[in-house]
Parts: sequence; structure tokens; C-alpha cells
Amino acid sequence: MGTGIGQYGMAMASSPRHDLDVTYVTAEIGHYANDGANIMIINNGWLEQPLEAANRKDLAD
Repeated sequence: MGTGIGQYGMAMASSPRHDLDVTYVTAEIGHYANDGANIMIINNGWLEQPLEAANRKDLAD
């Protein structure tokens, strides 16, 4: 998400239209971050279970 937000920042800095800044900041970045969080939580389940150490007995076999 950080890279995407950085790309929006570069687009805003290089755009000759300064009236689009508010549109990008409020709508696009908020939706982008929300979609990314939903993908991590709902689709992949990454943020629901904490990281666990590997089972050393399974690794030794």
C-alpha cells in the first residue's frame, strides 16, 4: 500500500491540475487502503491469525 500511495504522490506532484489533489487524497487513497486491508483480512486471512514458529519436529523429518 505504501508504494501505491507514493505513486499517487508522484502523480499529484507532476500534474498541472492542482484541483485534483483533494480528489486523490480523500477518495482514491482511502478506497485503495480499504481494499488492500479487506484483501488481507477477508480473502487471505492474514491478519486474523498471529505468526507462529515452525514445528521443529516436522522440520527434522
